[in-house]
Amino acid sequence: MSVTGASSGVDIDAVWWDATRQAEAVRSGEVSASEIVRAYLARIERLDPTLRAFINVDADGALEAADSADRRRIEGNARRFDGVAISLKDVVDAKGLPTTHSCEVLLDNVATSDAPLVTRFRDAGFVVLGKSNIPEFCTDMTTSKVHGTARNPWDLNRTPGGSSGGAAAALAAGLCAVSHGTDGAGSVRVPASFCGLVGLKGTRSLITYGPDEGNPYFGSSVDAPLTRTIRDAAAVLDVMAPMGGWTPSRERLFADEVGRDPGQLRIGLCTSFPVGDVDPQCAAAAEDAAKLLQSLGHSVDGVDPRWELVFMAAALPASGPSNAALVPLDQIDRVEPRNRELITGGATLSLLEHWRQVEAARAASREFLELWDDIDVLVTPTTGWLPPPADWARWDDDRATHMARFATFPNFAQPFNISGQPAFSLPLGSSGEGLPIGVQLAGRKLEEGLLFRLSAQLEQARPWGDRAVAAGKALD
Repeated sequence: MSVTGASSGVDIDAVWWDATRQAEAVRSGEVSASEIVRAYLARIERLDPTLRAFINVDADGALEAADSADRRRIEGNARRFDGVAISLKDVVDAKGLPTTHSCEVLLDNVATSDAPLVTRFRDAGFVVLGKSNIPEFCTDMTTSKVHGTARNPWDLNRTPGGSSGGAAAALAAGLCAVSHGTDGAGSVRVPASFCGLVGLKGTRSLITYGPDEGNPYFGSSVDAPLTRTIRDAAAVLDVMAPMGGWTPSRERLFADEVGRDPGQLRIGLCTSFPVGDVDPQCAAAAEDAAKLLQSLGHSVDGVDPRWELVFMAAALPASGPSNAALVPLDQIDRVEPRNRELITGGATLSLLEHWRQVEAARAASREFLELWDDIDVLVTPTTGWLPPPADWARWDDDRATHMARFATFPNFAQPFNISGQPAFSLPLGSSGEGLPIGVQLAGRKLEEGLLFRLSAQLEQARPWGDRAVAAGKALD
């Protein structure tokens, strides 16, 4: 990890507050943005050499942004999230910082401007600390040749997941207040489950930039937040998907959904999966969440989703040529072994071939979604496993070894990237060893508001706030 600029600071209680509480404190003058940011930078200096959650940190830029936030407060022009520190996943451009995708070929790929999403974050007052660690092209747990292996703050011998593993590790360790991630196959929800956080994937195209940016084909991957609380997740998603403009319309802000009555819902429960063996503790966490939902007045019945439909579609390159545009084929030997076929295949994929694959994925999704004619929300484990060892996946695996390894991983999160539905991972469960277990809620397209209402109801009934900071405090 490279660090730009010097930092000095000490831990303060504010680093453990959620983003909403921090923003309120900065606006009131209870604490300055500069104090909070310096505290985070000090924690990064101390803890990140072991965690490897960040690949670079822009201390000078963060301190300058914090000073600007403090000036706005004095002038009476404070923004919604002034002074709140955020990490950016290393797939999105931030001016002056490299966007490497953890690929050796792209180490000098310095962004000349902010991506539209980063502009939205900055306009809301967020302070960008730097870029979080990822596997090369987001195709693995978080380990790479160029940036090393990220570690889980709950157990340093375990992975924080992937591909937003660095983002989750940073937040769980108290190195930032919010983390940006992307979710293409559970890439936010799996790390959230492994690290005891809230992770959500919104409906496909909820977060959109009109003609300014976006996949012109299909796009199974979406930008997504990692937070400690539901109110943070809702408020951050409001920044990422602002009302009006290109964003699909909705009745109210997501933040205003938190605390509203979800009504009596029809809940479907499923703990079985066609891939791999589900750990009984993960199944038990989902079953326990279903019992809690029943006690809150909802009806719960076991269901059997047609997983096979979306699994057939999951094998298709639904995001089109994608990363093939970033790597010249004469440098393919500098790409990690498992990704070489991905790059060469994308470079030779015809538009007609891709269109046929996208149509097959859409047809499969339509059939899969018929389940929601009979239920409002599906409850599952987020993953069927506790976090595996940090070296469970290796960056130098060939493609066949990589595919065989992940064929054993019961990833309940992945199907919803193909179907395009919203799905949230909530830190409701805990293993016998004290490791976090995520429970997933999946709803109909564009019903994020309902999921926020239900998630907030669960958080109120079984608060997880103390557990959400437990791993980070233990590192001290």
